[in-house]
Amino acid sequence: MIEVSLGSFGTVAFASLKDEALAAPSSSEMARLDAVTISGGTPSLELMERAGVSIADYICRLLETRGGKTLANVLVLCGPGNNGGDGLVVSRVLAERGYQVSAVIAQASRYSDDCLEQVQRFRSVASLLASQGTSLPPFVSQINQSSFDQTLGSATVVVDALLGTGQRDAPRGEIGKLVSLLMEAKGRRPELLIVSADIPTGVDADCGAVFVPHISADYTVSIELVKRGMMQFPARSACGVVTGVPIGIDERSDVAFSLALGANLEKLSPRAPDAHKGMFGRVLIVGGSAVMPGASALAALGALRAGVPLVTRATRSTWLSPEIPPECMHTLIPGDGACYTEEDCSIVLAEAQKVSTVVIGPGLGRDERTGAFVKGVLEGLSSQSVRVVCDADALFHIARLNVSLTGLDAVITPHPGEAATMLGTTTDRVQADRFSAVQALQQRYGCVALLKGAGTLVYDGGRGFIVPRGTPYLATGGSGDVLSGIIAACMGRVSSTRSAAVVGAYIHAVAGERAAERTGGPIIATDIAWAAASVIGEFERA
Repeated sequence: MIEVSLGSFGTVAFASLKDEALAAPSSSEMARLDAVTISGGTPSLELMERAGVSIADYICRLLETRGGKTLANVLVLCGPGNNGGDGLVVSRVLAERGYQVSAVIAQASRYSDDCLEQVQRFRSVASLLASQGTSLPPFVSQINQSSFDQTLGSATVVVDALLGTGQRDAPRGEIGKLVSLLMEAKGRRPELLIVSADIPTGVDADCGAVFVPHISADYTVSIELVKRGMMQFPARSACGVVTGVPIGIDERSDVAFSLALGANLEKLSPRAPDAHKGMFGRVLIVGGSAVMPGASALAALGALRAGVPLVTRATRSTWLSPEIPPECMHTLIPGDGACYTEEDCSIVLAEAQKVSTVVIGPGLGRDERTGAFVKGVLEGLSSQSVRVVCDADALFHIARLNVSLTGLDAVITPHPGEAATMLGTTTDRVQADRFSAVQALQQRYGCVALLKGAGTLVYDGGRGFIVPRGTPYLATGGSGDVLSGIIAACMGRVSSTRSAAVVGAYIHAVAGERAAERTGGPIIATDIAWAAASVIGEFERA
């Protein structure tokens, strides 16, 4: 396995960092991949055996560093579905290897056929005293609450195999009770290890929500592929150390999102020994206003530090801008107004003909006159061969005026609040299902959509990416402006606007991590821009 340290996303281990190992399916996508494999001749019970053995192998390796069999007392909590069946395989394999194992299966009105088969293969299964009208699977004995409490109290490792990727609501009934008892025990005994099979109970595999109650695992062994919801917060915090274990499901078609790591990141070509400044694109930053001149300066700094030698910034001479990089050139807009107006479009569009990428938005402000300017510039750019990064206040005007981006080779880069405005919803709803939000943004505006946040998402209508890097310290004023500049820098060096957004977001996230390491705590936007240079250098040398 290849362990990767991912900043605030902790440690994740993969069988490889090739494309096929980095797909991140939803629950329905994973069910379809399973079905394709089964229809291709691999029985579902065989897949269950492989999953259980892989989890058991992982637990054995984990316990070898903690005293081995002599100190291990394993309790496996099993649900009534196939996730519970995986847990029963784990119980049987660990028992066969000489570990002390107790298996408890939750009461339910029905059990999956494969789970029932695993009950018969491992007959040392117990359940709490059955509720009235509940029938237990064959060979399942009954234990009272006192006996269960004693079993849980003596356990050193608990395997959570209660619910799998099909969870859509809070655990209820017997399963909810077992979850609550386990987390209460964990509160009393922090040293108790919890290993979740595939995904922790109470975690939504599709959107990354966590329910009440839910299990916060120390380790999660994800079967075949890491599920996409596990790479969003708050779910990521509930999963602990994540390891994806392959079990022979080779199908990958139609999985919408992948992790932006390893082979999924397009590399920047090394700089030739005879490189000159005209080889790496030219960027125009269209932003700023009398009250927010610094935003466009930060975007310019981001582009310069990310390797664009020629950056031009549109501005009025009366908009005083602190700490403008001296390397940045300027296109002066005549007049002394406080914001851009429609009359300024022609000058900006003429300058745009000289560049390869335009960034529009940072610091523009929300004056109605600026809205007409944004609309005019974007309509004019649609007939030019230029890539466009739409950020910040440009997004507000695009949403307010329902500006079409059809015909533009563009990426929109909203944070959750801006995305809510663009979709006519609330920030909470955007954050509740970020995958649906980024897909809705792309569909509505017809260009590449990048949704900022912990686990930034990029989607182009056909394929999406999750950027599982970063630090909470990236949440600082101007951070998004620097990101726009970094994405613009990548535009001229990768194959597509989508790839530029993915690589740019990755570089920005890692730069934030490095800047925070350097300061030992909070960072400001200029720190991110400076740190981006070292990340870019690594990409060029890869």
